[in-house]
Amino acid sequence: MLPLSVVALALLILYLSQYGSDIRTARALAPGLSWTRIPIMRSLAVFVALVFVPPLFVLWVGNWVLMPEWPWLWVASVVVSGLISYTWYRYLAWLDVHEPEQRWVMLLVFLFAVVLTYFVPDLYRAVERATAWDINGEFLNDLLYSVVVIGGLEESAKLIPYLVLLLFTKRINEPYDHLLYLSLSALGFAFVENMHYLHRSDLFAVTGRALYASVAHMCFSSFIGYGVARALPKGRGHAIVVGMLMFLVACAAHGLYDVWLVAPGRPTFLTTIFFLGTIQIWVIMKNNLINTSPFAEPHRKLRSTMFRYRIVNAMLAIFMLAFMVIHLMKGSSVAWDFYGGQWVRMLVMLLILAISFGSYQVVPGYVARLGVSPNPIRWFLPIGGSGEDLSGTRIRVDIPERSWKKIDLPELRRALPVMGVPGAARGTGR
Repeated sequence: MLPLSVVALALLILYLSQYGSDIRTARALAPGLSWTRIPIMRSLAVFVALVFVPPLFVLWVGNWVLMPEWPWLWVASVVVSGLISYTWYRYLAWLDVHEPEQRWVMLLVFLFAVVLTYFVPDLYRAVERATAWDINGEFLNDLLYSVVVIGGLEESAKLIPYLVLLLFTKRINEPYDHLLYLSLSALGFAFVENMHYLHRSDLFAVTGRALYASVAHMCFSSFIGYGVARALPKGRGHAIVVGMLMFLVACAAHGLYDVWLVAPGRPTFLTTIFFLGTIQIWVIMKNNLINTSPFAEPHRKLRSTMFRYRIVNAMLAIFMLAFMVIHLMKGSSVAWDFYGGQWVRMLVMLLILAISFGSYQVVPGYVARLGVSPNPIRWFLPIGGSGEDLSGTRIRVDIPERSWKKIDLPELRRALPVMGVPGAARGTGR
């Protein structure tokens, strides 16, 4: 297996190559525009500042402890956790291009999930008292506990705000809304969880919480939203059945992610492998739901060139903030231990997520098959490329005359839309 530093270097070269290509494209599209007014050029300046300024600050201040841990560790944990959730919220909002949701509704869903999260520890204790069931180091026991108790309780807590919105309001009115609101609920849950993990670890858990746990919570809950969104056109009863099945899938995925982490001595890299496969599925799910929006219009474009750079800069800023706070509370030696122990892992996962989540293919009405690459090595590579935006492109479709009456023209017009009349030549229609 290649050393992680080699993987990091390869991903960085790929990322910088993409950066150079996007900069050239941006300059070609706006040849007379000052570079300070081109977003991608500004993002490059921010990236360079984030890479160099915090380390120079730590070197300049030296090994001085300038902040007491109490109450600043708690303050930093809350702020960093909030910035993690806010970064991923912004990404979800960027994707909501066809019929954007109101911010106050999204905030209420997030806060509702935050409140519900505080009841989960009591539920854990209630289950353990009633069943005497707990993590004991035996793999089968821990797997079942991770799926049934951890997955069941946590996915239920994240599901409730979404169900309230779905059943009692009309806010969820396009397929992507299902994924959006479940992901926001997951971010509310992750905010509380991250806050406590960051505090207990003296902020050292920031990479795992920002790039693994928060994203995993979104992905697992999204399975439910995706299933319901795809099933609703076939009827409410069908959507209920599919939603229940996808809830079980979300619990199972949650358990398979956690089981390698809940007891010492297990190969925790299996969590990373499972997580990378889950990311591939999530990227397809969000593309499919965006493509099937009833509000899709040719003039509305999903401009995702900047997605990857915004994600990288935001997460790099969070990492560097933790680095500087650790320095101010514990001194430069501890801060450099944090930096040296995490920067490679942080860089690898950040670039995989940024490049993959910046991948899209806008084809109104197109639904790709869910799945992951059959080659596990491919899981360690980001899903590159932004695809071609085919919105507004004219295509010709020849339809046999015997099939013409079977075509759902209203649905076809909504998806493409359709122009033309049945043709007489060789029994085809256009």
